[in-house]
Formats: sequence, C-alpha cells, structure tokens
Amino acid sequence: MRIAAVAVASAALVAAGATAAVAAPAPASSITLKASAGTVRVGDVVTFTGKVDGIKEGSKVTLQVKDGKKWVSLPATAKVSKAAYKLTDKFDKKGVEVLRVKDGSAVSKNVSVTVR
Repeated sequence: MRIAAVAVASAALVAAGATAAVAAPAPASSITLKASAGTVRVGDVVTFTGKVDGIKEGSKVTLQVKDGKKWVSLPATAKVSKAAYKLTDKFDKKGVEVLRVKDGSAVSKNVSVTVR
C-alpha cells in the first residue's frame, strides 16, 4: 500500500515539474540609462542614451522624473532601434533632478542631473 502511494505521489511531482518547465516565464527586460552630463546650467539640453534587452524594436521608452514619491512621465520619448535609444530634454529650474527611463514594466536605474 505504501509503495503504491509513493509511486502515485512521485508521478504527480514529475508531472507537475514537467508542466512548470513548459510554462517558464519569459526573460526579464532591462534598460540602461546614461546622461551626457551630471551638472548643467538652466536651459541646457542633456542627452540620455541607453541599451535595452528583451524589448522589441520600435518600442517607445519614456523619460521620467521623480516628483516627491511619485514618477512623472516627461514628453521626452524615443523609439528603440538596434537595441538602443537616444533622447534629449532641457531643464528649466535649478536643483537636482532624479530621472529614469521606462518601457512597460521595465525600468532603468536612476540617474541624477544637477541643474545650476
């Protein structure tokens, strides 16, 4: 009786493992972000570049700025081409701006630009 129960449990585990292997999640998407300057003057244009992995050609990435605890999308966007992107933005007020780039659920690490 015990042998039969162990055999049934083992078969169930093997079947569950095979199902899990078939339903493996897709690889995670990633985005890098680099600013052309870390410190700029008010009105200067900053170029942001980066590479993407797992994001379709032609997808749109959006530059976001941190406003308190939330992220606000800026009008600066770019289309992914050859697994990379390039966009620009101009800063009109003094201070430290914390920025990131986003596409769907993929988000880059933050970069800071000091505006003087």
